[in-house]
Amino acid sequence: MLLCPLAMEARAARRGIRRDGSGATVVCTGMGPKSSRRVEPNRGPVAVVGMAGAVVDGIEPGDVVVATEVSATDVAPISLHQTEALAMSLVQAGFTVHTGPVACVPKLAVGPRRQELADRGAVAVDMESAWLLEHHCGRAAVVRVVTDTPTHELRTAVAPARIYRALRTIRRLTPVLTKEVC
Repeated sequence: MLLCPLAMEARAARRGIRRDGSGATVVCTGMGPKSSRRVEPNRGPVAVVGMAGAVVDGIEPGDVVVATEVSATDVAPISLHQTEALAMSLVQAGFTVHTGPVACVPKLAVGPRRQELADRGAVAVDMESAWLLEHHCGRAAVVRVVTDTPTHELRTAVAPARIYRALRTIRRLTPVLTKEVC
């Protein structure tokens, strides 16, 4: 099962599934902690897939982040054990991949907030993963495509192009996810 916070992320994932024929299920969960906590825990394998912001240098828009763990101020760190194998499969499929902790926040992290998260060890930030996996019992992975970085913040003029690129990347990486996780 693929959990995608935004409808546009879910559409991109579904397009990727149609191409690989796996028949995996895609669920649009909604954005933010409230929507994420409403999602019923699934005992089977799940992958959270969507967009994120990088909080450290060296990660560029369009790169893929595979989380080693996710956490939020109100959720203890959740370790993700499939990271290395999944990251290797994505690299072999031609993606630029980074691994590391993903911080989850209730609202967009910009400016100095990014540095605070980086200082706590995060490589990227999203608004859902920790809450989606808070009560999950099975195998899980978190894969995020970067739309903005500390030096390339998402501004109105470039936002559509970066979002389109991220959605195209989600569609292309979905077959790898369904094979490795689901």
